Amino acid sequence: MKICVLGIGNPLLGDDGFGVEVVKRLKEEIGEPPDVEIIDGGSLGIYLLPYLEDKTHLIVVDVVNFGGKPGEIIKLKLDEIPAFIGLKMSEHQITFHEVIALMNLLGFKPIESFLIGVQLKENKWGGEMSDEVRKSINNVVQEVKKQIEIWRRGWNLT
Repeated sequence: MKICVLGIGNPLLGDDGFGVEVVKRLKEEIGEPPDVEIIDGGSLGIYLLPYLEDKTHLIVVDVVNFGGKPGEIIKLKLDEIPAFIGLKMSEHQITFHEVIALMNLLGFKPIESFLIGVQLKENKWGGEMSDEVRKSINNVVQEVKKQIEIWRRGWNLT
């Protein structure tokens, strides 16, 4: 089993740095276990493909816009995102969906994959992350750790 936790975002855009901050905190808490690769994907888009091709399980962490309250957490299977809402949910969605489509086309789709996101408040160039979004970091780190443990134990409680 090869698990990947991928944080997406740009810290220079305030709330958009959420995914990057989560993977940074996750690395501080669990280190770099041999079965888990923790990646700061920034805004690499299609260039993430080589990092994902051999992964059996994938968690993407990002800020999203699903109409919730700022800081509200959402967890979706990656293939549920287009059906969940017709609007662009994430600043990275189009590019990352292209990555997922290419992964499927090339035949290396993970067995299970999730988006764990938080409702953004605002993205401002050079702005700080909002308090509402920042307060969600620890809860998302704990949710990621829980999902990793579920996969490690072979449970399918999702």
